[in-house]
Amino acid sequence: MALSSGAASWLALILFACGLVMSATAAGDAAAAGGDDKLMMGRFMRWQAEYNRSYPTAEERQRRFQVYRRNIEHIEASNRAGNLTYTLGENQFADLTEQEFLDLYTMKGMPSSGSAADAGRTQDANVSFSAVDGPTSVDWRAQGAVTPIKNQGPSCSSCWAFVTAATIESITKIRTGKLVSLSEQELIDCDPYDGGCNLGYFVNGYRWVIENGGLTTDGSYPYQARRYACNRNKAAQHAAQISDYVKVPAGEGQLQQAVAKQPVAAAIEMGGSLQFYKGGVFSGQCGTRMNHAITVVGYGADADTGLKYWLVKNSWGQSWGERGYLRMRRDFTHSGLCGIALDLAYPVV
Repeated sequence: MALSSGAASWLALILFACGLVMSATAAGDAAAAGGDDKLMMGRFMRWQAEYNRSYPTAEERQRRFQVYRRNIEHIEASNRAGNLTYTLGENQFADLTEQEFLDLYTMKGMPSSGSAADAGRTQDANVSFSAVDGPTSVDWRAQGAVTPIKNQGPSCSSCWAFVTAATIESITKIRTGKLVSLSEQELIDCDPYDGGCNLGYFVNGYRWVIENGGLTTDGSYPYQARRYACNRNKAAQHAAQISDYVKVPAGEGQLQQAVAKQPVAAAIEMGGSLQFYKGGVFSGQCGTRMNHAITVVGYGADADTGLKYWLVKNSWGQSWGERGYLRMRRDFTHSGLCGIALDLAYPVV
């Protein structure tokens, strides 16, 4: 049907006006996107300054910016959902993909509790683990039995050494009244049963400390975040000794009974949202492919939600989690969340 000249003119005006509106909308969207880019870049630059992060090329800096943006979007979307028992937050890992984070800060798996290190070993006959609940809550920090949070850094997968030292530090304080910070570097350099900055296991660490006759202080043998030749003179200066270690049967009830007596070494699967854990009781998804060692220094229940948790000391510095600590949901399964109750041990003085 043919349009009159008047109708055609009106149609042309309408289409022209619509075109203006669409162009204005597109321009507004582009301006908003550009504004978002500037805001995000400003945030990224502040993050770089806070964590003293620099990049060798402009291309690498741009790539890291895009990783940072995606991580921030994930963090903010997760927190907005409002259905979590924990919060995520920007930290020193914000420019790393999940795979990069795992490669730098965890190990490529850990020996299982049935490894050669435990061949022929049986549970100490003098140690019993009852199914009866222990104290309602325990926090060995309040007893002065936990040294400050340490930082293994990105160049050395040495969590096993930090856990070995941490648990010996704690039992030494409990038994002698003296809290001494011990040397992870000595373990990394001198323990022949472990891989230094690669694969390691706290049970092997205990085994070597017993054979060596003790462990020196980190002041005497400071952390270097890489493996060197063992300094035998320093390794002979013993600040703490252990006589044995105990493998704890798997299960959260057994872990609770053990932690009621002293901090306990444990293995977990570290990944996913734990990269950006900021606070609260973590209850996210994870499996039992053990790739990280941690120290369980207590347990309790959250005052606001009532959720039961394990209090975990980590080795990634104070800018991660609750000033270096993680609260992980307790009473989850027999294996515990992330397998926290499957592979357990503690040293004996």
